[in-house]
Amino acid sequence: MKTSIIKWNFWWSNPDKLNDFEWVERDILKHTISLMESPHIKDIIGVRRSGKTFLMYQIISHLIQAGVKPGEILYLNFDDPEFKEIKKTISMALEIKPEIKYAFLDEIQNVPEWEKDIRVYYDRKEFKQIFVSGSSASLISRDVGKTLTGRHITIPVAPFSFKEFLSKHNVDYGDPFQKEKVAHYLELFLQEGGFPETLSGKVVTKEPILVNTYNDILLRDVVSRFNADSETAKKLAHYLMTNIGNPFSENSIAKTINVHNETVKKYLSMLSEVFLFYYILQFSWKVRVQLKKDMKCYSIDNGLRNAVSFKFSTDSGRLAENTVLAELKRRGKEVYFWKGKKEVDFIVREGDKLTAINVAYTDTPHKRETEGLMEFKEKYSNSELNLITKELEQTEEGINYIPLWKWLLDVKH
Repeated sequence: MKTSIIKWNFWWSNPDKLNDFEWVERDILKHTISLMESPHIKDIIGVRRSGKTFLMYQIISHLIQAGVKPGEILYLNFDDPEFKEIKKTISMALEIKPEIKYAFLDEIQNVPEWEKDIRVYYDRKEFKQIFVSGSSASLISRDVGKTLTGRHITIPVAPFSFKEFLSKHNVDYGDPFQKEKVAHYLELFLQEGGFPETLSGKVVTKEPILVNTYNDILLRDVVSRFNADSETAKKLAHYLMTNIGNPFSENSIAKTINVHNETVKKYLSMLSEVFLFYYILQFSWKVRVQLKKDMKCYSIDNGLRNAVSFKFSTDSGRLAENTVLAELKRRGKEVYFWKGKKEVDFIVREGDKLTAINVAYTDTPHKRETEGLMEFKEKYSNSELNLITKELEQTEEGINYIPLWKWLLDVKH
């Protein structure tokens, strides 16, 4: 165990090695660093391989640059089979480096009842900061929340945003001379997504990495952790991946994949808990009405979806729609869809304010796109109307036409 601890904490002997990593500074990094003013436990959660470990490394690098001694920083990855118990592993680390003040504990959900040990360290103020990470929402589940109530702050991490994707490719979206590059990389982003591992210059073929990531999520995060049936998990996940943006009910899926309704409900929850899918409900001010209606499903990442589902040449509109939903979720928005005579892809609710968004990804939108927005406006008169296009930019009849790249980058139109 001692050898493993030393290997994981390579900056103890060679802090410059942190500079060897090919990484993009994550949008969430500055916010995360600002949260260190609070002594609360920081839980970093997100889908497997979305960059949680590298975010921890970036925080560690920041601490060292800010003057913290490398030996004061401990990192433990509980995917390592040698690290089975938190107390035992940390005690061994403290024997090696008694001066440790910062603890970074990765994939901690692998340790049963980890939160009880972490609470003891927190309550005794044994570390200045404790960061934990995991690829399951169980990290902030009700039981964990009770143990750590008032003691933790959650930091969600998703695959790269389009802004981070451009940064990785050294594209300055603020430079008008790079507009063609922005358009080129947007098409790549729609197809390949933003899983960090696929963006390394050393990677030639991305699909095997994405397929492997998908299988890891299903087998390690769903089947192993929840003791789920492998075939049922695979069938349901594949159904959802091939039906992105289509309304469905638990009953309709149960009939399609030939399982019981309750099984579908349970497995939908598992797939959401490991951050593989987002589900959105039909908008209504009444919650019980929402729960009776169909829902829609979107993938955490386009690249993952494209690697494991049927692909069609006319898929760009659906991929743009999935990208917009993923970005809305990254921004922490409360999102629904709406259906009247026509449909609206997304309704964003911020208190009493409603924003209706249709995604066309063309410069000649079909009139159903505008009619859906106008119908929604008739019912909810104070709502803002946005239509996401390819390049068309204008305001007409109260509808803001916004190019997808500008919307993703939050460039003011």
